[in-house]
Amino acid sequence: MDFFEAVEKRYSHKELFLPDSVPVKDLEKIAQAGLLAPTGNNSQYVRLVILPDNASLMPLHDISPHEGLKSAPAAIAVLTDPSAQMYQWNFAKEDYSAAATQMLLAATALGYVSLWLDSPYFDEEKQKAAIKVLGAPESYHMWVVLPIGLPKGEGKRREKMPFLERVSYGRFGEKR
Repeated sequence: MDFFEAVEKRYSHKELFLPDSVPVKDLEKIAQAGLLAPTGNNSQYVRLVILPDNASLMPLHDISPHEGLKSAPAAIAVLTDPSAQMYQWNFAKEDYSAAATQMLLAATALGYVSLWLDSPYFDEEKQKAAIKVLGAPESYHMWVVLPIGLPKGEGKRREKMPFLERVSYGRFGEKR
């Protein structure tokens, strides 16, 4: 699948997944796409935990129940390592966002669907519990879990606003 087709086809799959397993080699390709994302000052804060089967991600579901985690055959958790901060700036949010975006596109390009699942872990207690379940150092932060698999039926896609309503030329508000 070409890049622009993957961008167009990607959506947040909020429905159920088929139980078909995702080959570890595909999960590794998806993870590699995330690790190749740009990072601030090449700090490479991002750490990933591949959850290769449903059993490995059920403890996260137990912390914060979500249908995506309950039915997904695999997932990738995205964490950052605060000790990797090289300068006065911390690019953790930008770095994890770039990594997650590239992994979502990679999953789509390989024929899978996914979902950016972060809001359950805004809660500090759930965040701590997720870090513990994943076996990461307490100083780490888990930002997002990307359930990955094949869709059980067609997922709902939200309509995007027209291009020209969101793009200006030369100056804000100017149309071509």
